[in-house]
Amino acid sequence: MLKKLLFTILNITLLSVCSFAGGIKGSVKNKKGEQLSFASIIVKGSSKGTMANDEGKYELALEKGIHVLIFQYLSHKNLEKTVVIDADYINLDVILEEQSVALSEVKFSAKAEDPAYTIMRKTISMARFKILELNTYTARTYVKGTAQVKEVSGLVKMLAGKKIEQETGIKIGQVYVIESINDIIFKQPSTVKEKVVSARNNLPKKLQDQGANFITVARTNFYSSKAFGDLISPLSPYALAYYKFSYEGDFRENGLTVNKIRVTPKSQGENVFSGIINIIEDSWYIHSLDLKFSDDNSRNSVKILCSPFNDVWMPISYNFRTDFNAFGVGGFFNYVTNVRNYAISLNEKYHQHPVVIDEKIDKAEANALKGDKINTKTALQQKQITRKQLEKFLKESQKEDKKERKAKGDDVALARSYNIEIDTLYKKRSTEFWNQERQVPLTDFEIKGYAQADSITKVNAAQYRKDSIKRLPVFKIPHLFFGNTYNYGKRDELYGFYPRSLTYISPIMELGNANTVDGYYLEGSLKYETREKRTKRTSLYTDLRYAFGRKQFNWNIGYYHLKDYHSFEIKAGKYIQQFNETNPISSSINTIYTMLAKENYMKLYEKDYVNLEYKNRFSQAFSANFNVGYNKNRELQNLKDFKTWINRPEREFLTNQPDNLEHKDENFVNPELLTADIELIIRPFAKKGEFNGREFTINRGNPIFKVKSTNGFMSDANFSRLQGSYEQIFEIEKLGDLHVLANYGGYLKTPMYFSDYRHFNGNQTILRSFKFDVFRNLEYYLHSTKGNYLEVFAANDFQKFLLTQITPLRLYGLKESIFANYLNVPNQNFNYLEVGYGISGIAKLFGLEVVGNFVNGQYGTTALRIKFNR
Repeated sequence: MLKKLLFTILNITLLSVCSFAGGIKGSVKNKKGEQLSFASIIVKGSSKGTMANDEGKYELALEKGIHVLIFQYLSHKNLEKTVVIDADYINLDVILEEQSVALSEVKFSAKAEDPAYTIMRKTISMARFKILELNTYTARTYVKGTAQVKEVSGLVKMLAGKKIEQETGIKIGQVYVIESINDIIFKQPSTVKEKVVSARNNLPKKLQDQGANFITVARTNFYSSKAFGDLISPLSPYALAYYKFSYEGDFRENGLTVNKIRVTPKSQGENVFSGIINIIEDSWYIHSLDLKFSDDNSRNSVKILCSPFNDVWMPISYNFRTDFNAFGVGGFFNYVTNVRNYAISLNEKYHQHPVVIDEKIDKAEANALKGDKINTKTALQQKQITRKQLEKFLKESQKEDKKERKAKGDDVALARSYNIEIDTLYKKRSTEFWNQERQVPLTDFEIKGYAQADSITKVNAAQYRKDSIKRLPVFKIPHLFFGNTYNYGKRDELYGFYPRSLTYISPIMELGNANTVDGYYLEGSLKYETREKRTKRTSLYTDLRYAFGRKQFNWNIGYYHLKDYHSFEIKAGKYIQQFNETNPISSSINTIYTMLAKENYMKLYEKDYVNLEYKNRFSQAFSANFNVGYNKNRELQNLKDFKTWINRPEREFLTNQPDNLEHKDENFVNPELLTADIELIIRPFAKKGEFNGREFTINRGNPIFKVKSTNGFMSDANFSRLQGSYEQIFEIEKLGDLHVLANYGGYLKTPMYFSDYRHFNGNQTILRSFKFDVFRNLEYYLHSTKGNYLEVFAANDFQKFLLTQITPLRLYGLKESIFANYLNVPNQNFNYLEVGYGISGIAKLFGLEVVGNFVNGQYGTTALRIKFNR
């Protein structure tokens, strides 16, 4: 058996040597002698190729024989070179000429539309065809990320420099490289399978231990509406609302005309590109693009070069670069992908090249085609067709596709699916394998980074061996004061979690917090968690709290179990709670107001309780939550000898019992309570996504409906409340996102105790909560009700509004919003409306809001609120 194995290995080795005995290497430059980073090199007549590195150097292993190589680079002429490969590598340095762009005989006038708009309208109308024409494809990719933290401000070094290095291992000035050989399989409608064949990196051991061991292929598509996160593609159906286009001429390549189009945002912002996109005339494919965008903390560029395979232009090289400077930390990250070995299967129904008629320009031709009936059986090849007819064709055709898929038993609700697999040998591939597969030489910069990392690894090797033998986290004295998470077992390579972990949150972190009921207190927690894949998680936790003023020890203990799409939690204890269980005011903010301004907004009571909760996601459209609990509650009083940091003799603390317009009884807290809650969540238009077989819900821009029933079952606490909710985020093109939430509810059986009233998320401090459903200037409990209520929240975040009309301010990262919140409480004849304006991104840390409120139609007050960036 051993002999056979050795014989097989020997044969494979000999075959490899014979097949790839030599190759070609060299550099790619322009006529000025400048290196052309990431130039593409393709073997003509095959799907084999490579790309140059950041220094313009390339290397490609080839079989013996004659090969024709095509050298390509953005805005440069293609160059073909014939080479004869024997046993060794040959050197071939090439120089590419800049592409000479000629203006067509188009005469511009003050009224004439730039021809770029016709080109882009036609390209946009065909964009969906480019997505649908690929039934399947497979490819092998080389992916590389290079990063460096170049500088850190003195303040950051002083405050967190050592901590950053201790927790991540990242050193300033060190070049980090992570590279991966990945195989990709794509299948319509949007199923991607990726396999990491091999990966290597010089990342710090701490990051490797946390799962940073490979890099994936960028799944971006500029034919989609949003090509890169939330950035609007120049080929989006809404592109004309965001961009101006200008025609800069065309050039010829292999008999094709390629149009050079400049893309300029109508208003600079975080979700738009600027730069050049090259479009192939008549077929309307992307030939290449060089686009830039920016956000609050970085400047970014995207470069893509495409090449034809089976008459389809596919991306062969992709380069993304970001230079960042945020909070005193500056550096860069460079990401490149080289794609080769394409195998493509086409859907002829969509792989068509009609003659697209632009109704806005070719009005006579469009009118002549009005009577033509275009159905899904019609062959569009070289047929004249308007953009509107194309849109109709697509809609009808996709409906048919959905019916056919449904008839075959396919899951038509599945919008996208991504599966990633890691080869068991991905860390063990040889240097020879990498020399064969990488074919993109490392730069001197990256080689130096690997060498530096190797020397650091050798210095720390003894400690690494010691850690690997122990395989146990080490307790250190600072953990006692600042808390820590201790991880056990081997970290999951794919999902990044440890099978077991123990998390300790130190009570010392709460040191200094106080309120009028507890005085000073300490609060800490401990949680032990086990995980299995992404579908199973179990945790046991406890919270411990000691109030020095009450001399009272409080505690929680709980058990949580998640499996697949449902979870179960049981918890019990003796703890304190705000009357509003959503905790409208935080402990730290309450401490500041209590100790400095003598305002005790937080109202608390104590409970002995046991609670069971079950959640189930039945489908992407429907889920439900069930909750049953039993409480024994006690009212709490202010401490008599409580002292603040600053003496304010002119003020007195309010009692711990909230002031309310409806509740006049002395009994605020329900002494004994049995509750049952049922909440149904419906997302009628949601789509389904999958990651490694696990489903998730895709519902951006679609409504969410909720119905919740809250019921109390005791002789003195028999009440029932029903609430319906509607929530949706509307994407309004250039106007930004409009977020709306409405809750309408009331009591079928009226509660006796104030603790069972419906409370609203008010705010009486200058600091604004991160929560969306919070009133900016409403008393916390004054309008809590035992009757019906309606609350509505609406906010619009703008791309460009008032101050952000000024481009430098917008590029700096300022954002503006307007909002309106409404509350109606019929029992109190109370109609409350607040409207406001906000600006965020000030010093990249916080924002300001100005809000005015109206009570029963009469103007009330104006307030200023501060919110911090998350």
